[in-house]
Order: sequence, then structure tokens, then C-alpha cells
Amino acid sequence: MFSNMLLVSLALFALLYLLRRRQERFLITIEGAHVKVTRGQPPQALVLHCRQLIQDAYVLQGTIRGLKKGNEITLSCSRSIPASYRQNLHLFWQQQ
Repeated sequence: MFSNMLLVSLALFALLYLLRRRQERFLITIEGAHVKVTRGQPPQALVLHCRQLIQDAYVLQGTIRGLKKGNEITLSCSRSIPASYRQNLHLFWQQQ
């Protein structure tokens, strides 16, 4: 019984992971003082804005994902990025 539940859980996790990756248009990783485009091609203005944020906050880590929802791309920031910086990124994205 437990092994069946484990297999079903693993299969659902894999399916959800693949569906999320399919929606993902880009992934930006921030580690310390470095901004790295891990997947996709985000707008250069967004990458430059992330670099500017790093200059303000010396110890910033996390990920920024561009997810396709309908005809738009929305940002999804990891919780390790402080709320004020996430809000700054979302406002910047809305203006673009």
C-alpha cells in the first residue's frame, strides 16, 4: 500500500514539474553579487534591473522565473528574495 502511494506521489510530482517547466520562458538566478541567466532569454532590461538591485542589496539570493500565462509572461520570484525587492521587480515588469 505504501509503495503504491509513493509511486503515485512521485509520478504526480514529476508531472507537475514537467508542466511547470513547459510554461517557463526564462530563469534568472541571483547568487550573491552575480546574476546568471540559467534558461531562456529574458529581456535585457530585466537582467540589467536585477544587476542594479544587487548593487543595492549585497547579499541577495534567489530565482526569478518568467511563466507564460495566456498571452502574457508573468514573473515568479522565490521567497528568498525580500518582499520589497520582489515588489520592485513586479512593478518594473508591469511597466515594460
